[in-house]
Amino acid sequence: MTAAASSYAALPADLSTDRGTIVSLWVSNLGHPERRQDKYDWFYLRNPAGAPHVLLAHSPAENGTPIGVIGLGTRQMQLAGQPLNAGLLADFGVVAEHRTLYPAMLLQTALRDQFLPQLGLIYGFPNPKSEPVVKRLGYATAGQMVRYVRVLRSASYLPAALPHTVRRALGHTADWWRHTLRRTQYAHDFHGVFAQWMDQPDARFDALWAAQSSQPQLIGVRDRRYLTWRFEQKPWKKFRFLTLNSRTNGLIAYAASEVIGKVLHIRDLLCHPNHPHSMSLLLDAVFRDARSDGRTSVSFEFLGPSSMQQAVERLGMVARGQRNVMYTAAGPNADAIRQTPWYVTSADEDY
Repeated sequence: MTAAASSYAALPADLSTDRGTIVSLWVSNLGHPERRQDKYDWFYLRNPAGAPHVLLAHSPAENGTPIGVIGLGTRQMQLAGQPLNAGLLADFGVVAEHRTLYPAMLLQTALRDQFLPQLGLIYGFPNPKSEPVVKRLGYATAGQMVRYVRVLRSASYLPAALPHTVRRALGHTADWWRHTLRRTQYAHDFHGVFAQWMDQPDARFDALWAAQSSQPQLIGVRDRRYLTWRFEQKPWKKFRFLTLNSRTNGLIAYAASEVIGKVLHIRDLLCHPNHPHSMSLLLDAVFRDARSDGRTSVSFEFLGPSSMQQAVERLGMVARGQRNVMYTAAGPNADAIRQTPWYVTSADEDY
């Protein structure tokens, strides 16, 4: 039997003394026990934007055992070229025997009321079970993160009932139309630029990020410091950067990628605004190298302008699912946050 609603309290956690309690709640509610200690060190103790906040739900009141947890990561963003601090919802869970609406609402409400006034923006990627909770608290939908997929080896996706030789022949023909023919059509665009794989970002990434200040969008900071922390220093993942470089203008685009099985996932992508064809050239290079390495497909999930969605569709990527990005805003920037286009990738998540 759950405790009465009035007996619950949401109280700030101490990141130094409450570590064991927080990690235990994560393990029992969020799974992946093998990575929870690393997640704590990486996301909560080494965040370059500052220490995240954590609230614990107690029952009864503050003397009871913690039965729920919610985190708020600090995220530095840019709103039409101006700096903006934001909070990223993270690691939200309530133990099974207290999994009623009130403890969940209490944690979310306390987090919003305590930190929204000082930040001005809180956003997150709630799962379908959490979405009704945040909607009741006034969160709106910024847009949909759409997952696009480009098939590289068609034979792997043809019906298994077809004879192997038929599948290979059909797949080879489809792949030629998708890859070889298209690359011949765009080969002239590669003059003066070259692609290069890197394990970590360098100083040129700061220059590429600085070029984004002229763009009328809401975007999370993607300087060298952030990308190093987000990708290179993440303990349980391995990422690489494919960079597109101009022989005269330096770095003009990058894609941060992660390989899982036979699929290459693009986790972040950024292009120089003065090089409008850089995304097409970069993705062509991703497709080429992924196929050479034996990958069967490439995926890229993002929320961005319709022009970008149309561009990836012209490159043969197909939408295969979507999920909501939710937010709540307050203060002098609230109207601008609602009206400005967002650019969001997996780099803006805490996973």
